Amino acid sequence: MTTKPPVTTTPPVTTTTTTTTTTPPPEIETPASVAEEPPPPADGVLVLDRPSVNPGDPLAASGAGCDPGARVELTSDGLPVGAAVADAAGAFGTKVEFTRIEPGRHWVVADCGIRLAGAVDQTLTSSTGGGTAALVVLVFFVLAGISLVRVR
Repeated sequence: MTTKPPVTTTPPVTTTTTTTTTTPPPEIETPASVAEEPPPPADGVLVLDRPSVNPGDPLAASGAGCDPGARVELTSDGLPVGAAVADAAGAFGTKVEFTRIEPGRHWVVADCGIRLAGAVDQTLTSSTGGGTAALVVLVFFVLAGISLVRVR
């Protein structure tokens, strides 16, 4: 008897090709850089260059709407915090310096014949972390020293 050789069949090979299309992300608009100087204020407006200050931080005020050449007195809580002279267009700009530190919202009023006002928050931060740990270590060593003296 003759044997027939085995027959092997290979299944058809299916090739799948996928095409991946990548689209670039939409361009993100970057905001314009922050100007160093605040925009010129509108007539009758007092502009403070920041909404809050810590003790010693600089604060600048600018305004417009005064008579040309008028003396501008800035006060906060009845105390003087700055002074300036309006230019030919009636605008002014000056530093604001608080003489006392009291956390909270304070109104700065500029008086040049008209009264302009703006608010700023004074903040005060403190830290008490390091002193407590040192005190605990000191008390530990004092108690350890007392217990060693008693043992002898």
